[in-house]
Amino acid sequence: MPTTKLLLVSFVFLMFSCSDATKDTIESTNADVALLFSKNPKGYNELYKLHKGEQTLLLSDSNYDFWWPKVSPDKSKILVYRSAVNPDKNHDDYLNAELLLINIDGTNLQVLLPKNANGWNAQGVCRWNKDGTKILMCAEVDTNVGLQWRLVETDALGKNPKILSNYWAIDCNYSVDNSSVVFMGFANNELSFDLTKLELQKGRYSKENNEITNIVSLTQNSSRDHDPDFSPDATKIVFSGGNAEYSNVDLLLYDVNTNKESVLLDDANANGGSMCWSPDGKYVYFHSLEVFKTPFRIKKINVTTKEVQTVLETTDNNYGFYHPEAY
Repeated sequence: MPTTKLLLVSFVFLMFSCSDATKDTIESTNADVALLFSKNPKGYNELYKLHKGEQTLLLSDSNYDFWWPKVSPDKSKILVYRSAVNPDKNHDDYLNAELLLINIDGTNLQVLLPKNANGWNAQGVCRWNKDGTKILMCAEVDTNVGLQWRLVETDALGKNPKILSNYWAIDCNYSVDNSSVVFMGFANNELSFDLTKLELQKGRYSKENNEITNIVSLTQNSSRDHDPDFSPDATKIVFSGGNAEYSNVDLLLYDVNTNKESVLLDDANANGGSMCWSPDGKYVYFHSLEVFKTPFRIKKINVTTKEVQTVLETTDNNYGFYHPEAY
């Protein structure tokens, strides 16, 4: 999603100082799930792994924030963004983003797409395809009508970039079988400054032709929608839907079989981030902000019972946790 998504939370971030003295409160993840996430107790985002109640530091550099980790299908590699530390942002600095590839243990860092690669103004929201040979992302590129966000695909090393459609698009993801791509955009590509007109879009994806066709709107709601992710069995898509300011954000489900939208979580918090399903499809992991009261926490929700549990928070609410990735 573009930088406008975090105008409000940038202010909230400044309300909380950083300290090494506090401890994280950790609730167990389900089964043998490992969880990647970012946290910022030192004033910059470090990348961590949580497994069986133990946290392991994977990436740390006082010059950079690390955010949006995505594990390769064979669980050997991680895509993650970094950007120069910016006290006015707690994560997702698309204008200054670089896409990295690291081993699953945090070693062998490679910069796949440096800042402004391919002449792009900004980049973000990377995703692997099912066999790990392609990377889908969004980039802000120069078009004949000015800078616009587009769907872009590269090979597994960030090479051979291809723009897949002339639609304005953010927050993209492959379907489980890679036959389609979902993203957030405007119905019929009719751009609007009203962000509540952002809808869940779906297009037919051709790996051979490097294009997306037959784009349709799956939702017609009044919420500002972001960050879709397919369930492991491909029957549901979780995404977030909030007000225009993105200060009150719910979790929504789209049923692929019935073509119906339903509410998974409705509370007073700003919920979402790079939401992900547990491998067994029972839970959705997300980050959550209680506006003006707490920094970001990582939570999980049981999709059947709708029970919410906090997985990661601090004991005295003085730093945040972002973008969980379960595997």
